[in-house]
Amino acid sequence: MVEPDTVIDSRYRVVSRLGSGGMADVYLADDELLGRQVAVKVLHRHFAEDQEFVERFRREASSAARLSHPNIVGIFDRGEWNGTYYIAMEYVAGRSLKTIVREQGALPPATAIEIVIQILRAARFAHKRGVIHRDLKPHNVILDEEGRARVTDFGIARAGASDMTMTGSIMGTAQYLSPEQAQGQPVTAASDVYSVGVILYELLTGVVPFDGETAVAIAFKHVSAEPVAPSRLNPAVSPSLDLVTARALAKDPAERYQGADDFIAALERERQNIAVSPGAPLLQMPAARHFEVEPSAPFTDGPPRGKRLWWVLAALTVAVVATLAVLLLTSAGKVTVPDVIGQTQQTAVANLKDSGLNPILVDEPSTTVADGLVLAELPARGSVVKKGTRVRLSISSGPSTVRVPTVEGLTAAQANAALRRVRLKPTDHSEPDTTVPAGRVISTDPTAAGTVLPGSPITVNVSSGPALVRVPRLEGRSLSAAEAALEALDLSLGTVTQRASQGQAPETVLSQSPPAGSSLQTEGKVNLVVVPKQADVTVPAVVGAGEGQAAASLEQAGFNPRVESAPTSEQAEVGLVLKQSPAAGRREPKGTTVTIVIGAAPSVTTTTTTSAVPAG
Repeated sequence: MVEPDTVIDSRYRVVSRLGSGGMADVYLADDELLGRQVAVKVLHRHFAEDQEFVERFRREASSAARLSHPNIVGIFDRGEWNGTYYIAMEYVAGRSLKTIVREQGALPPATAIEIVIQILRAARFAHKRGVIHRDLKPHNVILDEEGRARVTDFGIARAGASDMTMTGSIMGTAQYLSPEQAQGQPVTAASDVYSVGVILYELLTGVVPFDGETAVAIAFKHVSAEPVAPSRLNPAVSPSLDLVTARALAKDPAERYQGADDFIAALERERQNIAVSPGAPLLQMPAARHFEVEPSAPFTDGPPRGKRLWWVLAALTVAVVATLAVLLLTSAGKVTVPDVIGQTQQTAVANLKDSGLNPILVDEPSTTVADGLVLAELPARGSVVKKGTRVRLSISSGPSTVRVPTVEGLTAAQANAALRRVRLKPTDHSEPDTTVPAGRVISTDPTAAGTVLPGSPITVNVSSGPALVRVPRLEGRSLSAAEAALEALDLSLGTVTQRASQGQAPETVLSQSPPAGSSLQTEGKVNLVVVPKQADVTVPAVVGAGEGQAAASLEQAGFNPRVESAPTSEQAEVGLVLKQSPAAGRREPKGTTVTIVIGAAPSVTTTTTTSAVPAG
């Protein structure tokens, strides 16, 4: 655990601990370089010892750092510190979606739909840039102080396959795993769609679709079991929203929504249905008709009894005549048009056919009546017509849609004007880009050519120019290592100046400009001062020379002599150089060690002979 006031990597001063997970601890810290608060995620040390995991962590954190979106928590920096690795990210004040569900239980369907649409927008933005989250769950979604959903841990939260057997270590993750992840198959955007489907289920019901005592047991249910319909756990959930959730949770990825766009469109339709009849059933039944009866007058003497009887007989006669008229009309092939307004298309058609009428269907957009319900009928309800008469039914096709215009490359002002002309609500969002000039539009979310409802919000991604990169510390590294470090950060090597330095290896970096910790735009240049590389010189020939003369010749040429000896049977070779390595005439850098072998006299073995003296 990192104590408060600790400074991470000479930049991030820890304020407090925000939380802990199976992979890392998260701390609130002050960025002393840029003067802002950030969340710093410090990797647990046992992960830091796994080089394969660290490499994936580094690579995927770099990918996630390029995801700049209103519904994604931004990543600012990553680095190595105190024997482990860290990521500095945007600090979002708020509560996790998991905490909210634990405290409040099931959310109203309209609220759940709004939150899930925002999560899908974040996933869609990442998927288009080749980043799959792999671990979408309520724990990784924060609702900020404005109620906006912010998704974190993009591209860095994947658990290894071996972790599946660690009871409790990834229990939270297992509850949101797609069937293909549970079976160890490749992860795609469809896997994220499934996980978002689990989140939708939990928001609507307050519980996850599958639970169990171990991660393996939960994973097995994802592969083979079917969840209980959300409406059985929460009566406020409509049957159509049940179907949307079921499709997102399809076992076969091909049967799910083919991407976040399709999922969003389905939820938008459900949201519109809820907006049409807030707090009321989706099907709006016509109001009951009734007859108003005037209050009885006080008793009076009134007309004579005979006159009252006359009026009774007259009323009965009128009733009989009316009944006979209806019977005559019916027998003559006449029918009354039934009231089918507000019914579904299928029900309305069946009712008209049962009455002997011929329904004609016409689609008509509507912002007040849900998709698939009858808006109007002609002839009007209650009309008496011949059997077989055509009755025109106007079927709601839901709200009319607007095609998002193409505004890439325009200025922000031009793009906003074009979007407002088609009744959309643009909001500018700045993000770095190395190819689009600052102030010009990179893209929109939803993307151009997509269809949305009138009045829908559109995020306009405007280029702020190349992103700023933190310059690494290069002093003390070799020139080749410094160049590799710059390339990894999309920086480039500027001028290289040579300066001699006693005791430093050739091509060691002595200083840099700009200094470590500075900020540069991508493709920016860093200038270096390095120790000169030693020039190559010719190795002199010293074979046959005496030891002292050979050593002197080598030292004078800039080499470091190393003396070895070897016995020789030739007396004339004793004390002379028998051979050298490297050989004479080769080009080697100054300071290279040259080994010379000096002839030595062979060692002489003395044998002593003892004669036996007889005893006298």
